[in-house]
Amino acid sequence: MGKKVIAIGNRIMKDDAIGVILGEELRDDLERIGFQVILGETDVDYCLSFIESGDFIFILDCTLYGIKPGSISVINIKHKEDFYEKGYSQHQLSLIKLLNSYNVERINGFIIGIEGVDVNYGVDISKEILEKFDHIKDEVYNIILSEVN
Repeated sequence: MGKKVIAIGNRIMKDDAIGVILGEELRDDLERIGFQVILGETDVDYCLSFIESGDFIFILDCTLYGIKPGSISVINIKHKEDFYEKGYSQHQLSLIKLLNSYNVERINGFIIGIEGVDVNYGVDISKEILEKFDHIKDEVYNIILSEVN
């Protein structure tokens, strides 16, 4: 049983990389407070290999709800059906769907979604997200702290 942050996203799809970038930026701070940080990117099998029954997890990912760019949504993992997934390929596997399919027992935690603007091919984060990045990073860290204390 452990506390884990799983950062997912595609580094070559602009804002879709925000979860991974946040995971990298917050890694040292999160490890100091007892979290294991997994930079899963798009490899859901790799992510699943770290998840065990009894874990408390946070999944960091980009959302496309059509709300204000940089907004943060927090969804209890037990309500994962509320998480909106926009697939870019009919073959894309979702970590959220696989957690449900494997029926991983006693997993608790939250999905932290950061609203993106531009999810297209490219390696640069959008200007809107980049301008808010420090605020987003601080808010995500504070959300994680508040949920485990």
